[in-house]
Amino acid sequence: MSETPSNAERLRAAYENWERTLGRDPEPFIALMDENLVMHSVLNPPELHEMATDHGGMARVRDYFAALTRDWQMIEFPCERIVEQGDTVVWIGRCKWRNRHTDLVVNTPKVDIWTFREGRAVAFMEMFDTLGFARGSGMLEAFSQRV
Repeated sequence: MSETPSNAERLRAAYENWERTLGRDPEPFIALMDENLVMHSVLNPPELHEMATDHGGMARVRDYFAALTRDWQMIEFPCERIVEQGDTVVWIGRCKWRNRHTDLVVNTPKVDIWTFREGRAVAFMEMFDTLGFARGSGMLEAFSQRV
């Protein structure tokens, strides 16, 4: 009789696949998500970049992953630790990406907070170096012109 893997164990496997495929296969994450998952990013305001927008539902989540792989090339995504308490799982690590348009590299700490209900991820919040993201994507010049 096998024990059902915890949410943390399932997420660890998804992150291992994410790093192994260099960010080209989000399907293990999507398999964990509820159809109505809400995805948030610390990146704000939403009008600066489509990845800053809250993503609700599978179509928007898939749009997020499509934008990520269109604009960025993963270099590495190591996990430092995963912490689980109740329905909350926190992934702590780093990520290093190269922007496909500017060729600039962003290397940042990253924290992802997942909320599960009945074994399905219903909410996701990602935190990373937003200044590094803005620099790497070439947004700083556009932003300074708006201020």
